[in-house]
Amino acid sequence: MKINWKLLITVVVLAFSVWVLWPSLKWAVMSDEKKEQAEKERDPVLGRILKLGLDLKGGTHLLLEADTSHLEGDVKVKDAVGRAIEVIRNRIDQFGVAEPMIAKQGDKWIVIQLPGIKDPKAAKDLIGKTALLEFRIVNTDGEAKRVLDLIYEKGITPAQYRENPSAYPDIKAVMPEGASIFESKGGMNYYVLDKDLLTGAALVDAKVELGGEYGQMMVSIEFNRDGGKIFEYITEKNIGKNLAIVLDDIVQSAPVIRTRISRGERASIEGSFSSEEAKVLAAVLRAGALPIPVRLIEERTVGPSLGEDSIKKGFMSSLIGVALVFLFMFIYYRSSGLIADVALALNLIILMAVMAYLKFTLTLPGVAGIALTLAMSVDANVLILERIREELAAGKTVRTAVDAGYQKVFWTIFDANFTTLIAAVFLFQFGTGHIKGFAVTLSIGLIVSMFTAVTVTKLIYEFLFKKNLLLKIKI
Repeated sequence: MKINWKLLITVVVLAFSVWVLWPSLKWAVMSDEKKEQAEKERDPVLGRILKLGLDLKGGTHLLLEADTSHLEGDVKVKDAVGRAIEVIRNRIDQFGVAEPMIAKQGDKWIVIQLPGIKDPKAAKDLIGKTALLEFRIVNTDGEAKRVLDLIYEKGITPAQYRENPSAYPDIKAVMPEGASIFESKGGMNYYVLDKDLLTGAALVDAKVELGGEYGQMMVSIEFNRDGGKIFEYITEKNIGKNLAIVLDDIVQSAPVIRTRISRGERASIEGSFSSEEAKVLAAVLRAGALPIPVRLIEERTVGPSLGEDSIKKGFMSSLIGVALVFLFMFIYYRSSGLIADVALALNLIILMAVMAYLKFTLTLPGVAGIALTLAMSVDANVLILERIREELAAGKTVRTAVDAGYQKVFWTIFDANFTTLIAAVFLFQFGTGHIKGFAVTLSIGLIVSMFTAVTVTKLIYEFLFKKNLLLKIKI
């Protein structure tokens, strides 16, 4: 039995497209309440739906400027900004933001788009945190007590002293060697802490847990092998002393070391965290510290209502445009135009399925790319039909005219699509943000349109000829 490979491939592609798009169709008809519940519960269906960009879904747009003033040479600047982008991407990925866009713009600017994020403050806190984690022993010697007395007497904060110790020579004179002064979360207590013994560089993981005496939120941290040995040594040599856990120069907690922790690979940070604060802290610690300071210079929040309005207008304009094209093809090319309309509809279905499967994000420029793709698909069908008309005018039979039309026009269609594809590749390579979105949909659409215009329509003709349903063509 001879297998019709073109038919088999077409059936498989269509079945695959329906399977891929089914979750997106279910999501589209789902109520807002069910959508919110699914997002909170991290429903697996979220990973299979077609993603919408910031301009369609709403969200937060941030523009950061990296402080590269202390770096010399273009190579060092480029490397530092690149590492900053990776740290920011890791933080956002671990925080659970769906389909973020993080890209370099110019020499020292970083563009961040977070679709669906309704709280810009949480996003800024997540991205901008330094996350310098240190473990220090609390100094309670006489000199340390004298330092605290002078700090309270002068009415200054630990941060003021650390910024300019020389301005307070009397405090500096009694400060224990290698030590400094820090405050607790909320500024309720001040501590004199010895030099750092272990830093966050030794961390391999951090996660939110419930624990402590009253079941409060805490961040459980895990060290690498060397860090675990150092932590074990610290606890062995400082039994009875307080071990301060310092994050960004703030003492989160200072528990007493009761005994040596023989398996020192794990510890925890307790600091009266809210659930959201603990989640952000864990994400920042896992991703590591930013290699260079960054400053927020632009912030925009796109409301979902604007995205919904864009979707509705874009959908209506696309629907009207496609309907007019369908109508024109049917009126002008009769039955052959109807076959071209079927190819046009399949082209749209397959294109959307490929984007959903590859997890591309659909933006307004992407919608423009889809519209251009459909126009290119119609153009290919017009070329084929016009060539068939010429073959019929030359006196050839219907079957011969159709075969000749496809054969003689194929390379013309290929050349037109290939040259456009080259332009799309360059747009993707050198463009940023929305330009890349346009290039992606255009590239995929060009490949799909070649398939539908040349293969699918030819299969329809062959089926009609085989069943003797198409004996005459009027074009």
